[in-house]
Amino acid sequence: MTGGGTDIKGATRPVDHLKPPGEPEEFFSPLDLLNDAGDLVSPAFWVSEVLEFAISCNPLEESRKYFAGDWEAYARVAGTWANLAAFCEALAADIESGNRLLGTDWQGEGADAAGARFTALCAKLRAIKGALENMRDEYGAAAHAISVASEAVGQFLGLIGDAAATAAIAWAAGAAMSWTGWGAGVGYGLAATEVLRICDLWAEATRTVNSLQLGIDAVYGVLVDVGAELAAVLEDFPSLPAPSAAPSAGSVGHV
Repeated sequence: MTGGGTDIKGATRPVDHLKPPGEPEEFFSPLDLLNDAGDLVSPAFWVSEVLEFAISCNPLEESRKYFAGDWEAYARVAGTWANLAAFCEALAADIESGNRLLGTDWQGEGADAAGARFTALCAKLRAIKGALENMRDEYGAAAHAISVASEAVGQFLGLIGDAAATAAIAWAAGAAMSWTGWGAGVGYGLAATEVLRICDLWAEATRTVNSLQLGIDAVYGVLVDVGAELAAVLEDFPSLPAPSAAPSAGSVGHV
């Protein structure tokens, strides 16, 4: 082993990546979207009667149950995994930089063993980075799917509100003009058409939610696999060289 007093400094600052995630981009709170759409679902008595008759529920309240929870946390967690992945990459680059500089001053069997260990350590860090990036992608995909699905359901709620209001007016008109056969027929006929439309729209909204649930289940499945891969990498994590194999503190600076 030789030593020339080289001062090894990290090429990067890995710790700079260990910070809270920023505000998630392109994510809209599902409950906010539903509440905005819910303004179109009037609580008026006749509208409530139409909705109860058509789908036996309050669609806004049911939708809120579907999307209850802090779904924005999924988007924030995606940012956390991204920061941890960047930390692993920066740390691997830091170790590689130090290892290259160390090789100019430290040679021999100990140096070769240490170099092999550091190389293995960098490979493991990049394997962890890959797993973390997969987790980032899956959480990000889940957050995006939740946002898109809630926006679609909100649009369906708006259309349902319009149809329910139209049906309620037609229903009331039919009742008011029941003394004439044609008036009642027109009013009740239009109301029936809007009721059927409400049923179709609610069925589409339900299918959207079911599709979202299948997508979230798929994300969970991928995360289980990624978690198993990450655990395997951590279990086989290489140890650092023994202190006796390292160069003396006086000859070479530390990484």
